[in-house]
Amino acid sequence: MKRVLWFIFLVLFGISISFADEFIIDEPESTQSAQKSEETKNSGNMRNYSRLMKKIGAIQTPETFSKGELFGEIVMYEEGGINTRFVVGIFDIFEIGFTENFDALIGSGNPVVNIPGAYMKLTILRNFKSIYWAIGFDSFAYGKNGKYISDDRSSTVYGIFTTLGWPYSFFGGSDFFIFGLRYPLLPVEAQNPTNSSIYFGLSFSAIDYFSLGLTLENIYLSFDRSERILPSMIVTLKPVKEFSFSFVLQYEFYSQRINRILTVGYNTSF
Repeated sequence: MKRVLWFIFLVLFGISISFADEFIIDEPESTQSAQKSEETKNSGNMRNYSRLMKKIGAIQTPETFSKGELFGEIVMYEEGGINTRFVVGIFDIFEIGFTENFDALIGSGNPVVNIPGAYMKLTILRNFKSIYWAIGFDSFAYGKNGKYISDDRSSTVYGIFTTLGWPYSFFGGSDFFIFGLRYPLLPVEAQNPTNSSIYFGLSFSAIDYFSLGLTLENIYLSFDRSERILPSMIVTLKPVKEFSFSFVLQYEFYSQRINRILTVGYNTSF
């Protein structure tokens, strides 16, 4: 497992070091100058990269935190579970971090400490003909929906993802329509093309203070687990620049119940 994580990290880190200036396909300099002027006139312009969403619920967008940005997140999910996440921007196109799940940490059940996982995301295309594209490594979901169960043992699923995004703006905010693919790498027994899944997401935000997200996850490529499709609605409030609070409602078809998830995030820079 450690060898897999180190291999992925070294590949992505090497790419970002070697091609940090040339790897991003972006707009010409003259277009960028005009774009900056337009952003000065309209702070809600959807091409202001620093304001584009990095996540919609549990799914990743193609945009990364800029160099020197720090992000921390605590997620409280069903049955007393806690997920923690810490991310730092290394370059404007590359971020790394780690995640950790604690099942049943709150309440009367016996706490379960899962193996912590690495996190990384590399933006490959940024606003190339209105297309954004990123690849990375992350956990797939919170709680039971992000677990692989084998021989009565459950493990958090980690793997590679690739995400395509198209930006837009309806209410003055900077939003994304997202399409992505996940392929599991850990635990090893989950490595199977039939366990790959696709997801969709979109957001509607009003400037910097409020956003509504809709996602559809766990659409397995084997098309034999329709009951595992996971629709979610995410309401995010950002009363100040540094803090964000998200309330997520997820519907599970297989159990016919609604999961309620609370997320608290903190964003700063150095």
